[in-house]
Amino acid sequence: MHLSFPSKPRWNWVSNVLWWLMLGLAVVIFFQSSRYLSLDPAVYFPEQKTVYFNNSIELMFHIVGAMLANIIGPFLFLPKLRSHPYLNLHRGLGTIYLLSVLTGGLGGLYMALFAYGGLMNQLGFMVLGVLWLLTGYQAYEKILNKQIELHRQWMIRNYALTYAGVMLRLWQVVLAVAGIKFTIAYAIVAWLSWIPNLLVAEWMIRQSRSPLQS
Repeated sequence: MHLSFPSKPRWNWVSNVLWWLMLGLAVVIFFQSSRYLSLDPAVYFPEQKTVYFNNSIELMFHIVGAMLANIIGPFLFLPKLRSHPYLNLHRGLGTIYLLSVLTGGLGGLYMALFAYGGLMNQLGFMVLGVLWLLTGYQAYEKILNKQIELHRQWMIRNYALTYAGVMLRLWQVVLAVAGIKFTIAYAIVAWLSWIPNLLVAEWMIRQSRSPLQS
């Protein structure tokens, strides 16, 4: 198994390792996030308990959508699942993925209004939510018009934003180990969880383009 980007042979083994790492982290966060589905007060940090319980429906939309999108996303980039025998499976998973992005994005955009830490944190998560929905729409629109390569590129961007849910938690650990105060760290990860992802996605897209596409 290997990612379809970049397509140069020297990337095959790197792509394999990165794909498994990407999937492994998504699985870990999938199960870690599932704790929130119980609405158990013990799993939320104290400052946000009231907000979460007062907006539990929107919160559940965001959590379930993000969980499904994170766990499905890696499989959509496997070339084997885009080949003829498995094309219907790819389309089915892609449909569930984009519906999950829609659900998770709308829920996340609403919850961003109440993000802990004030305006900068709220803006960070709101921009993420808007871009998540817009890139999902672009990916959907491109596949409807049978623009396969553009669809692939927008899906790379979209999953990079989906993966913000994974990176947010990883960066929180890194910043906590670095001794940064939680309130400051949370303001940082509101942006750090997705901006580097998007930059990496753009680099990958550029690397996988043919000279005629550049």
